[in-house]
Amino acid sequence: MSKKTLMIVMRETAAISLTTLLLATSANAEVRFEFDYSKAAEFNDPDLGPARRASLEDAAFRVGSQFHNEATIQIEVTSEDKPESNTLASAGSNGIDAPLDFFGYFPAVVEKKIKEGIDDNGAEPDGVVTVNFGVDWDLDDQISESFFDFKATMIHELLHAMGFSSGIAVDGTDVYFTEPGNPGVWSIFDEFITDRNGNWLIDNDFALDGDLWAQSSLGGSSPTAGLFFSGPNALAANGGNPVGLFSPNVWEDGSSGSHLDDNDPALAGFLMLSATSEGPYTRTLTVIERAILTDLGYSVKEGGEEVDPPILSIAIVAGAVNLRMAGDPGDYDIEGSSDMAAWEYLGTVTIEPDETEITIELDSEEGTQFFRALGSAEGGEESD
Repeated sequence: MSKKTLMIVMRETAAISLTTLLLATSANAEVRFEFDYSKAAEFNDPDLGPARRASLEDAAFRVGSQFHNEATIQIEVTSEDKPESNTLASAGSNGIDAPLDFFGYFPAVVEKKIKEGIDDNGAEPDGVVTVNFGVDWDLDDQISESFFDFKATMIHELLHAMGFSSGIAVDGTDVYFTEPGNPGVWSIFDEFITDRNGNWLIDNDFALDGDLWAQSSLGGSSPTAGLFFSGPNALAANGGNPVGLFSPNVWEDGSSGSHLDDNDPALAGFLMLSATSEGPYTRTLTVIERAILTDLGYSVKEGGEEVDPPILSIAIVAGAVNLRMAGDPGDYDIEGSSDMAAWEYLGTVTIEPDETEITIELDSEEGTQFFRALGSAEGGEESD
């Protein structure tokens, strides 16, 4: 049985259109991301590459710190330079073939690894993220009104890789080309898709209603038309109402059905809309978006709690680096790297209520050095 290639969900523009590196930091993140930059030329640029990698890793920390689930996810990074494209970035999880006799909702590699602790593809990458550097990105936290917010977009994309996406194609088929009306294999997200009246698109026998799909998938704007997400937590967070999904009357591959509805004023400014524009953008999940992730089976931290990563400041003293750390009290593993691809464990420190300082001897033959802090396996317990 042949299988479609993995759907990659994309973030588009709303309209086409130091030399000193901020240190990559991470602490107490339950879901951690490891990136393979070997196929990403723009991330290996000798001048801009380090800052690009640092910004992506900071965005990944911000995603991982939202969950109580524990996992380490390997992401293959690719990049391109296409100023003519209106796609900013795309991301997805690699998939594993479902058993021949399986029908229902089947998790992709990233989802299963995070939620069940099972790594279905071994040493292969769990997912992929692609970034278009043909647009103007702002990599830090002070976003120019004429640049795109890189970290906000990467947070958005990594959440797609975690399963915030539909696996239903424009013709209503599943990843195995199963025609509507027949039992199929769907993404976890698809289980909760309805029309505007709350009618399920997929029935208890895992068959998609072709007529209902044809009416809703190109239905237009919520709250009066289109596709909706009707998971129980999402309904409760949205006042008992289903949450509108992006359902324009012309299908957009990678966007339709896999994002919240850009055209619903009630959802304006949400992180998981299909399009963004220049200037600073939200990097925070709303209560509704957290509820959707809970419906997908994730253990999401309550109240939007976020862990502040430790801030590392550097002082170079006679062949050594003095790292001053301030952040949530707890134990942290310090790692160093010369390329942000391979990291070396340097030691474990405890952040006290006041700042903590650690001195690390430098290899005089090395050039630029990067450091990060990771929540220690033996310590760093979450505090209430």
